[in-house]
Amino acid sequence: MLDTCGDDILIRDTVVYFEVPTGFVRAVDHISVTFQSGKTTGLIGESGCGKSVLALSILGLLPSYARVSGEILYRGLNIAKASAKELRTLRGRKLGLIPQNPADSLNPVRRIGSQLDEALMLTGNSKKVRKAKAKDLLESFGFHDPARILRSYPFELSGGMQQRVLCAMGISCSPRWVLADEPTKGLDSGLREQVYETLSDVKRRNVDGMLIITHDLELTRKLCDIVAVMYAGEILEMGEDVLAKPLHPYTEAFLASLPENGMQPMAGLPPTPGDLFKGCKFAPRCSRCFDRCKTERPDAYQCNGRMVRCFLYA
Repeated sequence: MLDTCGDDILIRDTVVYFEVPTGFVRAVDHISVTFQSGKTTGLIGESGCGKSVLALSILGLLPSYARVSGEILYRGLNIAKASAKELRTLRGRKLGLIPQNPADSLNPVRRIGSQLDEALMLTGNSKKVRKAKAKDLLESFGFHDPARILRSYPFELSGGMQQRVLCAMGISCSPRWVLADEPTKGLDSGLREQVYETLSDVKRRNVDGMLIITHDLELTRKLCDIVAVMYAGEILEMGEDVLAKPLHPYTEAFLASLPENGMQPMAGLPPTPGDLFKGCKFAPRCSRCFDRCKTERPDAYQCNGRMVRCFLYA
């Protein structure tokens, strides 16, 4: 599923690992994938499977102790090897981030206006122009009294309002791509609906593409054109209609475990960070596992226009 044209984000044989006293933890394990421009891609999977690490690697925001190999390409730049100066020209202007959990992402002792203005400084405009732009942004996200919001502290806003402020910050410099990390995490159903509407508004803007990391499958169904399913650092399935017609045994088991599908428990436990595998990582939990699965890593096979990393489709 690699493509070398347009404004796609290309990831080629990328590995991200962290050194620990007992060895290393491989959070992203030889992933090769293309996130297509003009599309909204949802990245789903169990907690700890590497979704957020993959997103942060695209933004060049991994901690200094992370080790990265492979290529992460956007418009000819290998982000994995980019300098600090190159990354500064990329973030905000080309790649925008909507981080998870407003309570952690917004500074509680600074007014909204100050924080939004800091994001807008990347535009190079005067303070007067930035202030007008800040008001316009807030109005576009449904705030009818932007002057009051700019004077407010985060604790004076509801959770849904804070999330909309983060969305405004994420697109403040008109990025070509928007990456949203768990945008509905910790929100009740009413606030989630607000975020759905907010992200739909972002999607309608002049962006090349969106990547949404989420556990919220309703959000995925409503907004995403393509779904990628991640497990233990690998993408096991990717394409359209994944939630409606899953092909990989893990995707089937993951969806079956949801409350809406009767909460059928998945066999076994996820791999422990640092575990090494000769074959398919899902094999110990798979009801359709056979001998080859335990000794060989499946390739990325094509089936009905979809990528599936499983020998059932070899």
